Amino acid sequence: MAHFIFEIGFEEFPAGFIVPAAEQMRAFLISELEKARLANAKCQMYSTCSRIAAVITELPEKQPDRKELVTGAPKKVSLTPEGTLSKAGESFLAKNGITEYFFENSDKGEVIAGWKEEKGMEIQEVIIPIVKNGIKALSFKKSMRWGEHKFPFARPIRWIFLSINGKPVADKFEDVDFSLTSFGHRFLANGPLTVSAQDYEKVLKGHFVIADRDERKKMINESVNAIADKNQLIANIEENLLDEVTDMVEYPHVIVGTIPEKYSHLPAELITKVLKKDQRYFVLCEQGEKTVVKKFASVLNNIPTDDSVVVKGNEKVVSARLADAAFYFTDDLEKDFHGLKEKLREVLFQKDLGTYHDKIVRIGKIAEFAAQKFFKADKSQIEKIKTASEMIKNDLVTGVVFEFPDLQGIMGRYYAEHAGFDPEISKAVYEHYLPVNAGDLLPSTLTGTVLSIADKVDTITGGFMAGMKPTGSKDKFAIRRNGISLLTLAVENEKASINLRELFEFSGRLILEHNGKLKLDVNEIMEFMTARYNAVLNFETPVIQASTATGADIPAVVKKRAETINRLLKDNEITGLAQLYKRGCNILKKQENIFGEPVESLFELAEEKNLFKAADTLCQEIVNMSDNLEIALKIITIKPVLDSFFDAVFVMAEDENIRMNRMRLINKVTTLVIKNIGDISYLNI
Repeated sequence: MAHFIFEIGFEEFPAGFIVPAAEQMRAFLISELEKARLANAKCQMYSTCSRIAAVITELPEKQPDRKELVTGAPKKVSLTPEGTLSKAGESFLAKNGITEYFFENSDKGEVIAGWKEEKGMEIQEVIIPIVKNGIKALSFKKSMRWGEHKFPFARPIRWIFLSINGKPVADKFEDVDFSLTSFGHRFLANGPLTVSAQDYEKVLKGHFVIADRDERKKMINESVNAIADKNQLIANIEENLLDEVTDMVEYPHVIVGTIPEKYSHLPAELITKVLKKDQRYFVLCEQGEKTVVKKFASVLNNIPTDDSVVVKGNEKVVSARLADAAFYFTDDLEKDFHGLKEKLREVLFQKDLGTYHDKIVRIGKIAEFAAQKFFKADKSQIEKIKTASEMIKNDLVTGVVFEFPDLQGIMGRYYAEHAGFDPEISKAVYEHYLPVNAGDLLPSTLTGTVLSIADKVDTITGGFMAGMKPTGSKDKFAIRRNGISLLTLAVENEKASINLRELFEFSGRLILEHNGKLKLDVNEIMEFMTARYNAVLNFETPVIQASTATGADIPAVVKKRAETINRLLKDNEITGLAQLYKRGCNILKKQENIFGEPVESLFELAEEKNLFKAADTLCQEIVNMSDNLEIALKIITIKPVLDSFFDAVFVMAEDENIRMNRMRLINKVTTLVIKNIGDISYLNI
């Protein structure tokens, strides 16, 4: 079997460029090898800040030969009147390298045809163009040209290693020659080196390059945690920072520094953000009632002669960064936090929707409406909600949040606490942003919950009314995320039975008071929200479709329906009814005047009467039932009676009155099912 190694060496990439480039290269190589009839090859990718490499093994030594049927002009064109080949026929043979021909039937009649044979190329002939095109195919957020090069790339290419079956390739890309020469770490290793498919990782590791990204990531994670354990601290390792640092180094070396005691009063989140944003450091914390950042871990792409010298330099930089943060924090604490709401009049939310001050006024009214209507909040709770609503966006005009926008809500909570507000109010300033993503924390207080709901309802409604609804990959207002978060809140607070349609209608009226030129289409918003249930409820799509078909206004109801249908499916208790239900729905399609009660006197057969009686009995029995599953199991008992009806009764009777009466009876049963279980025609049964 054949193999090849391909490595591009370049000046250091930005961290965010590495993984996408490696994934692009992998996808391109696999795709092109398949196109070249070299499928089933094994592809192992490697990447660091200075190289992307692919080790391809289990390739055939050459392409397999290919025989392809090709067709040409119609028979009457391909032959002369005498029956010999015409010029068109001869041209067809010459063009395709065919010596023997015949005629094939096609949609155009008989056409000239033949078998075109293509000899497989040697592996080297195939690989070289693939490699060159693979380099050209890489795309980056930003590219550059260097020297005399017209070819754009993220950073200048310094070498290209290409080995096919361990042999060099006499070719080049642009002015960079293909060679059998790779390089180790630019600081820790000396001179060029040669590698093979079998020892690529091993040789590079001996020259201070951990080529396997996963191994490098694991090394950093374990080293930082080991240092934390040694200092009896807890490492705060954010996944996105770990990924970024992993792609910034080739041979990670972790050092630890100390946070000056004079900054211990700063919130842990602020220290963490400063060290992450500016320095790409991991923080090491002491956790008790209050999280205190004690130390930091820095990942170097070098091994210093003396770690202590580097540590001192890093500590000096950290101290300067934290001094700036401390200045903004202290300055913010001296402000009247509640009074900052007036400054929000100067901060535009959206041109058609007004300022952030306009937004918090709407949020306060929506929150009060939701609290009273769905949560039955008392007067004291309403007052807390009103007070909190006036401050939830105030930290947007503080110094710290201006520098670190990701800390909005977090800093607001600290400022509200410092100002002496009720703990629930202070907490709500932070909690009204929750949940940020699927699986995120939820607000723990009623104040935080209703303000979170109100904020998201206002954003979604306003986004749609102002023409900012999501399209394709564009979602400027993060309406999709807000929609999922809103549904999550509604589902998790199922006892409140939150009605989304009512909230959007209320929110829309408030926006129209601000800008009467806008238009509100609640049906459009609800259609959007209905599509988000798949991201919130952990059920198969058909189950969710069946649960939302009759209305998605109340997420708690949708969830209960989905749970019931899923349970019935799991135990195979709904299969028979679903099949009969579908049959009934098919009969009723495009039929008119089927609404209303069937008339008993028009029943001709016992099966009609039995079905009518069973449906009536069920309607009476389920009136006082509250458990969805209990109701569903009761309704399923109609299946034998319905089955007998379809076996014995010809629905499409000639007599119009009898026919319509039978359809109304079927409609009575299907309505009973759809109102109490769901539209089970969506189920794959």
